[in-house]
Amino acid sequence: MKNKIVFILVVLLIVSVGFSKPSEATEIEFFHTFWVPEHLELLEGAIERYEEENPGINISETRVSWTDAPSQLMTSIMGGLPPDIVVANPSMVAQFRAQGAFAEITDMIPEDLKNMFLGTAMDIMTNQEGEIDGVGAHGANWALFYRKDLFEEAGLDPESPPENWEELLEYGELLTKDTNNDGNIDQWGYGWPVQAENATDYWENFLWQAGSEVIAYENGEWVPKFTEEEAIKGTQFMVDLVREYKISPVGLVDMDWEDVTNGFLEGDFAMMYNGAWVVDAVHDKGPELEGKWGTAPLYAGPAGRINRGHPNTFHILEASNVKQEAWEFLEFLYTEGRDDELSYVDEISVLSGALNWTDEFLEYAYENFDDLLMPFVTSYESARSPTMAPQWQNLADMYGVIAVQEMLMGDAEVEETLKTLNEQAEKMH
Repeated sequence: MKNKIVFILVVLLIVSVGFSKPSEATEIEFFHTFWVPEHLELLEGAIERYEEENPGINISETRVSWTDAPSQLMTSIMGGLPPDIVVANPSMVAQFRAQGAFAEITDMIPEDLKNMFLGTAMDIMTNQEGEIDGVGAHGANWALFYRKDLFEEAGLDPESPPENWEELLEYGELLTKDTNNDGNIDQWGYGWPVQAENATDYWENFLWQAGSEVIAYENGEWVPKFTEEEAIKGTQFMVDLVREYKISPVGLVDMDWEDVTNGFLEGDFAMMYNGAWVVDAVHDKGPELEGKWGTAPLYAGPAGRINRGHPNTFHILEASNVKQEAWEFLEFLYTEGRDDELSYVDEISVLSGALNWTDEFLEYAYENFDDLLMPFVTSYESARSPTMAPQWQNLADMYGVIAVQEMLMGDAEVEETLKTLNEQAEKMH
């Protein structure tokens, strides 16, 4: 009888084990803005490979546009269904970091990977307490584009673009012309985007080059600097390009990066300030201009040669229940790839016509990028990321854009406008 009972128990144990419910897979929700077919093909291949090599891990994607990303991410967090990993641009980082949405991952990142990231990326990745809460991804540097053929027509050396503000004005005046003698200027010396959010994005660069901190983090508070001498000087120089020196048109207020690029292709602008991705756009749209245009590091202002740098970043959300698993997937994207030369994140950058913010990618870029992209590569050293003040984007949207446009159109004075902006910024912060 005893043996029979033992036999029955063993059988029941075997049956219970055989029919027990398998453990559930770990789900990682990946919220991102990739939409170009080549990007999606690369990303989906990476996800498929990772899942095969890591049984029990499922990675699901939520694809959104950059325009909708902030509101959709906020909705998912407020609704109690946050993703585990997100892709963010600098304005999103400032907004969601201030809300405590990002997990600190300083201790998760191996030292060798941490040490790969370049300065501008580290500025974005590091919060005000000195902790890392993200990793730099694809992004862009900005530099100067110029028409060599128009330089030659103006008697300028086509291999010597302007080096500083003074030369920008000198060259700009020579390059601004009424080419058909109808009394209207139809070739402008210099252009940059001022339409919508571009107004404040590019205004920042004038402030930096004059030595302004825009909005500084001091003693635990964000302090606006718009009424300081450097901010006034940088803003006045920007306005004077249109109002006094007249080497840039008032019509810039209606132009985004593509409009300015098209003007460059048509010869409406002899020089423009734009991002690295525009190199491919000029190649594609203006094959007849091959050999007739060039790129260069941005001219220097009183505070030096400073250009816009814009790393996007990956973040793990504080609300995630699978932080370690999420990090291991991110680490995979940075350390593995389809070949032995580029990681998945590196290749996303190449496919984007953009840059990755690591020293390894910088080495690759120096060896493989063509001459027209080199100024964007060398501009890593002079790149500065947008301000991380949490209310900067709200300030820009509510007051800054119209303020910059009104100053350029001559409808507002610089010092009075900056005083008003400073007051609004103090209220917001």
